[in-house]
Amino acid sequence: MSTKGYFAFPPSSTSRPFPTLIPPSPDIREEFVDDSAPGKRDETPSKEPRDNEELTNRLHKEQELIEKSEIEWVRGGGVLRDAHGRRDKARTERIRAELKLQEEEKQKIARWRDYEERWKALGASDKALSFADIPWPLRTAPSCQNTDTFTPPAISEFLFESLSVRANTVTRKSRIRSSILRWHPDKSSPVISRVVAEDVDAVREGIHTVFHCLKSLQDNERDNNV
Repeated sequence: MSTKGYFAFPPSSTSRPFPTLIPPSPDIREEFVDDSAPGKRDETPSKEPRDNEELTNRLHKEQELIEKSEIEWVRGGGVLRDAHGRRDKARTERIRAELKLQEEEKQKIARWRDYEERWKALGASDKALSFADIPWPLRTAPSCQNTDTFTPPAISEFLFESLSVRANTVTRKSRIRSSILRWHPDKSSPVISRVVAEDVDAVREGIHTVFHCLKSLQDNERDNNV
């Protein structure tokens, strides 16, 4: 039975997300010169870093490589070990938690981008539309022509989930305002005019329901900021 290898990086006292102790770089070597040879010291070019900034940059790159190696090791199911070869559960769990969070953020962003792309595609086409072709603001597309799932909680879950991504700069107020403009019944005529006859009533009802849910969210947001 083969034993799976692992990386063993000792912990560091820094406050970086995945602290490690940077091992000496194999590229940083002392140069020894023969003082007995006249002019030898002056003729030998120094291979030491020119200044502290160069050394800092080199160590920073090494730190990044170590962290990437640890992340990929844990992503593949591995467990980190400390300088003594013991399982480092705390550090391993921190990386696992970060990987899980990154995956969740990726899915949130993907759902919102897909929603926006569907709206762009809808506006760029003139084909007939069915109820299912409408990019409804829900995490799960409604089945058939059921608008009972169009509720403020369900719509807010979808509208606001991507706002929790750490790189987000959009506010709830801005997201609600842009959504109200999109779903305003007075602006729905171009969409409804393309809906097949058997789905017109359901689409019209869905648009009005979404709009009123958005207005409710806007009122709640205003009340919470008073």
